[in-house]
Amino acid sequence: MMERVKSWLLAVLVVLSLVQSFFLSYSMPKFDAVERSSSQYIKPNPSGPDEKVENLIYPEQMILHLGSNEHAVLYPNMTFFNIVMKRLEGRSYDGFQAKPVHVMDWKKIREEREGIELRYNTAIPVKLLKKVLPIQESSSFDSESVSRIWLYAADETNEARVFFFTADGDKIYESTGADLTVQDVRQHVEFGRTWNRYQLVNDTFYVPVDPYEMVNVTLPYTLYTPEQMQSSLFFDPTLTKIIQETDGSRIYTDGKRGLQIHSDQHWVTYSDATAPGEGRSDPTSDVSTAVSFMNQRGGWNGSYRLANIVDNTRTPSDVNSILNKQNTLIFQQYWGSYPIVSTSSFQFGYLQVMLQQGMVTNFERSLVQLSSHGIDKELRSLAGGKTLIDALKGMNRVADIVELNPAYEPVLKKDKIELVPVWQITYRDGTTELLRLYAEQGSDTAAAGTGATHAQE
Repeated sequence: MMERVKSWLLAVLVVLSLVQSFFLSYSMPKFDAVERSSSQYIKPNPSGPDEKVENLIYPEQMILHLGSNEHAVLYPNMTFFNIVMKRLEGRSYDGFQAKPVHVMDWKKIREEREGIELRYNTAIPVKLLKKVLPIQESSSFDSESVSRIWLYAADETNEARVFFFTADGDKIYESTGADLTVQDVRQHVEFGRTWNRYQLVNDTFYVPVDPYEMVNVTLPYTLYTPEQMQSSLFFDPTLTKIIQETDGSRIYTDGKRGLQIHSDQHWVTYSDATAPGEGRSDPTSDVSTAVSFMNQRGGWNGSYRLANIVDNTRTPSDVNSILNKQNTLIFQQYWGSYPIVSTSSFQFGYLQVMLQQGMVTNFERSLVQLSSHGIDKELRSLAGGKTLIDALKGMNRVADIVELNPAYEPVLKKDKIELVPVWQITYRDGTTELLRLYAEQGSDTAAAGTGATHAQE
């Protein structure tokens, strides 16, 4: 009897073994090798929102020429500015014809014709401008860069004429097939009838006839942490080393990349020593690369405008220098309709990205994230008219001024930042100066700042 039980038990065990072998053979999990690149090791941790290239390309000034030598100047994000830009972006521009700039009497057109002048004040490649304006294909025009666009109503022919000024100032391209009428131009100009009047000084820059009102605002802020910056910039932050500098700053490095944090200014500088790839540097693709880089590595801590594209190699003399060309892109930060300008006492208000052959090799930014709501606001009136012109003449460089714009000077305090209204003066050599001149003070008590802003260097 015992032998029979043992035989049955052995048979059961054999059957169970066979069943287990079956499941192991036909239900094995698949262990396919998964390749993981170093860039996928740790997902970046952006701290701010993403941005699109087309949202960063808009003029610094919109000048509405009202006829009878009257003018109005609008700035980004103003209601009328946005309305006019939206309408212009909805039209098409075609039939480009190149002409020398001097074939037109621009002084007469400025004083007598109703029109719209868009000033970008930097070289915007046409290929990049196409992301904003529906510009049709043109083999010659597509290779140019534009600094101004001027539209005006030609009464004698009852047509709207549209001109694109090349960045070198030598040529203009007329869009003979622009989808605009005289009525369109005049309708847009009407927005300036109720706005502040401006007068042209030295045939170059505009000054408001009356005092210009702005809001002095104080804002709380938060800071991006070093950990956030590390996780967004390094493939594996756990492998970085920390170097303490004698000036109080800290450097995080993984041997190829370095991140320097200046705690006193809440400012960071990032550099990548990785050798750039092969290829020709192109400003249009560089802008897209820079925007994508910022989206993936920290995001955008406010509203920005592409303010400058700097070719760091000047005029290349051979093929090698062309291939090794570096482009520096500067994005100017705005609060409302006005730029926040960096000063020698507080580095803030811009992003700077350097690229070589399509790769980001260096960038700088602030760790400050401004609150969207001010905790203290005060209306201030910047001086205009004769008071302002006399003050500019007293600075002894009035002949070199090419632009005058209202701006904000940031003042860093313990737990907040004050944005102080100022006039920003831009000179022919690219340097800038800040002028605190208020209508209630008069020229005798005005204070002028002298620090050149980084966005213009």
